[in-house]
Amino acid sequence: MSAISTLSRWVSSRTQRSTVDPFSALEVQLALGRVERLIDDLQRDHRRFARAHHLYSAIAAYDRLLDEACRLAGVPVQEGAGDSRRLLAEVELRARGWTW
Repeated sequence: MSAISTLSRWVSSRTQRSTVDPFSALEVQLALGRVERLIDDLQRDHRRFARAHHLYSAIAAYDRLLDEACRLAGVPVQEGAGDSRRLLAEVELRARGWTW
């Protein structure tokens, strides 16, 4: 009886992890790539009107997308803000196979 209960727990844990819609994860990965390219473009273009405002908005959008990606991947979201939080989230997501 113990082998059956162990097997049923294993099956239920496997099905619970796969409840994330893979298309949602793909959509977030594609959005992360687009926003990352936008940030790179903004950092290189010194003549753009209201560059700082656009850069700040793009970075905020990137942070929100990272939070969503962490939620979808089951990564605990780090407290705080800034580059270190962003780096930790990116490392955890890439370790779980996420690319963008």
